[in-house]
Amino acid sequence: MARKKLKKDKNIPVLLLEDIINVGNRGDIKKVSRGFALYLIRKNKAVIVTKENKDTLDKLIKTSQIKVEKRQKELEELKEKIENLIFKASLKIGEHGEIYNSITKLDIKKFLESNNIFINKEDIYLESPIKTPGEHIVEINLGLNIKANLKIEVGTTK
Repeated sequence: MARKKLKKDKNIPVLLLEDIINVGNRGDIKKVSRGFALYLIRKNKAVIVTKENKDTLDKLIKTSQIKVEKRQKELEELKEKIENLIFKASLKIGEHGEIYNSITKLDIKKFLESNNIFINKEDIYLESPIKTPGEHIVEINLGLNIKANLKIEVGTTK
């Protein structure tokens, strides 16, 4: 009887080993279709939840949550450190007001590295290089939905 019920239920519970868009976050137990479950298992992104491995998975989830909480605390401290920094940069201006350089993601990355903060260039949200003097705020994705705002003060030189 139980076997027939299992066949009728097209969705099976899996434990997600990483965040999967439109499905769930790491550590969540979600019911997904058999085909998708097999795909996730083959890619080492999920494991099937059974009565036999439920206790082991619960321990794994608890350990994972502790690691995530620790990492979240580290990222919050990093966010505070970034938001206390001010990146002072200057643009070279010609005699007729033409700009000869700009502030790019690479410049921001190098500034952060000089302060012992190592971020991927892709995590710096800068739509286009900064080409105007003044104060600018650039958002930096640190992970775990934590974002820091770096203040950039841009001056000019001739």
